[in-house]
Amino acid sequence: MTQLNTDRQRLLQQILEYNITETHNMGELCSIYPFFYTNELSFLDYMTIRDLRELGGCQDDICIFAVLMAMFAVLQEGSLCLSLDKNSLSSRLQIFMEKLMAEEIANQFLTNLAGNKYDNLIAKDRSLYLPLVLYEFAEKKYLYFQKFYFHENRLKDRIKTILQAKSALRLNENQQINLLNEIMSEPLSLRVSKNGALIKKDPHQINAIKLALSSQFSIISGGPGTGKTSLMVNILRCLVRAQIHTERIDTEKIMLAAPTGRAAQRMTEAVSGNISTILNPSPEDIKLLQLKGSTLHKILKYKAYKNDFHYKDTNPLPASVIIVDEVSMIDVVMMDKFLQAIDPAKTMLIFLGDKDQLPSVEAGAVFAEMIPDQTTEFTDRVVLLKNVYRSGANLLKLAKQINQGKCPEYEPVSFNSALQLKEDQWAFVQSASLNQWKHHLHSWVQDYYMSPIQGDNISYKELIFESGKMESEELLTSATGQDILYRIFHVVGCGRILTILRNGIYGCTWINSIINRYLGFELEPASWAGENIFTGAVIMITRNDYSKELFNGDVGVVIKSKKGDYRAFFQRFNSFISFGIDLLPSWEPAFAMTVHKSQGSEFDDVLVVLPDNEKHRLLTREIIYTGITRAKKKVILYGIEPAFKTALQRKIERESGLTW
Repeated sequence: MTQLNTDRQRLLQQILEYNITETHNMGELCSIYPFFYTNELSFLDYMTIRDLRELGGCQDDICIFAVLMAMFAVLQEGSLCLSLDKNSLSSRLQIFMEKLMAEEIANQFLTNLAGNKYDNLIAKDRSLYLPLVLYEFAEKKYLYFQKFYFHENRLKDRIKTILQAKSALRLNENQQINLLNEIMSEPLSLRVSKNGALIKKDPHQINAIKLALSSQFSIISGGPGTGKTSLMVNILRCLVRAQIHTERIDTEKIMLAAPTGRAAQRMTEAVSGNISTILNPSPEDIKLLQLKGSTLHKILKYKAYKNDFHYKDTNPLPASVIIVDEVSMIDVVMMDKFLQAIDPAKTMLIFLGDKDQLPSVEAGAVFAEMIPDQTTEFTDRVVLLKNVYRSGANLLKLAKQINQGKCPEYEPVSFNSALQLKEDQWAFVQSASLNQWKHHLHSWVQDYYMSPIQGDNISYKELIFESGKMESEELLTSATGQDILYRIFHVVGCGRILTILRNGIYGCTWINSIINRYLGFELEPASWAGENIFTGAVIMITRNDYSKELFNGDVGVVIKSKKGDYRAFFQRFNSFISFGIDLLPSWEPAFAMTVHKSQGSEFDDVLVVLPDNEKHRLLTREIIYTGITRAKKKVILYGIEPAFKTALQRKIERESGLTW
């Protein structure tokens, strides 16, 4: 193998000896050694790298230093492991250094690894407990941190056990058809709204219900508007009418779970909302109103003082059925811990999600890997919902093209032209100067918050002024107050700015500061002093508070009452709740939010803002797909064209050993 060039060896040795402290960080190091590229690893990552090198007795080894940096980088991207294919490893190292150096380091590392140089740091035998693990499968080699190797392998074993479990339900084809005919009969069918049309008998949804009734473990994937929520309710309605052996499934033994508090709340609202559309609900249907969605942590009863769960492999969950929504957001560690708490023989498990949506923020893409393109052992457990009932033909076509990585035909338009788009239209607006960007944001505020609402003759600004003439209790309980609140929240759902980033001029933090400053002065000029709290401010909860039933992702509106106190109002199914600002859990402004935070939400129109760096690591087709599919009516993409085209060319590829 080629030895490292002497000059490069010397320069990299200087990096190894460089004392990285809070005052001498990697940014400074990169300015001293320009051949070593800037990256996004944290101070803690570098300290861990230092400790691992010391533990392995390889403090002076340049190769392990570079490979550990690559390990933290891929983990940050969501991968569970680092591929040790020579070309792949070299490509990963090029994040930090120029190509020739990366190739030399990759070759030298693999030579050292084969020569057992890292035996005190990297375990080649899974029975050894070392910080890193080398995993070999089908002539492929992967390098793991011990934690992720443990959870991935335990998860694989658990899923195999779950797949082998026989269905607790003993329903033949005729019994399934009878149940379907019953819940879809005229008086018992779900409707699109109260007294509205019957929901369509979608063949894919019917297949999904049959799968759920015949399998102990089933997976249902569908994009926005494919009817997953009504499908979930119809599955529940069939289950409570069916029998396990001789006993019916008790609603007390049905659990609705989701990875986030807001997603769990939406499950609760989905059950209430759909059941309310039935003309003559049966006693079984009415009993379903008792069901409440909960987070996985709450269902498993997380004990912070032990960093452990009450329910686990030695103490399984006492449930007959568990339906889990937004499964794509669950990372490999949480999925492992959840499935360990499932008794496959006693608990039916139903996964709902969108395989094309952004995967979990933490490591792993478990849901997407359960639904690969080729035939796997999951094939008979998966139903894909293909019919979309929400978006128009143009937005649906756009979503499909982005999902396939195809660049749609378009001509950039002005921001004002984009604001005038008709329903089921989209446009691309090229970013310009900072002053123009600020002007565009002012135009957005004028259009969505200062002008009369479409189909109404009053603006958000006027509604906020009307609400301020009432006391909080009157707003919550009187017909007039509730009407004002419904109309306020209708406006809030009309348009939302979605960003890829949190920071910078195209990040949600900066955008919210600009809108707060502008709209705050318009809505409360007398007391406006540049703070985030003003009457009419749109905010989002960022930490669950179960005592108040407020969840991470809940969006509320701040209203200053006639008494002069500020309260935040939140919409619930057919009602509202409110709390004083000082009693809220942590929150942030929400006129703009990240695409990640928007998952599971929907708005009439969205403005998707791209980074001004076309090489940004977050630019993928999944993030664009997730952003645009939040819209029911209109989409505006704002940014530089190279960023949009780069995103279409990139698909999130998370390395793992989850081969099915």
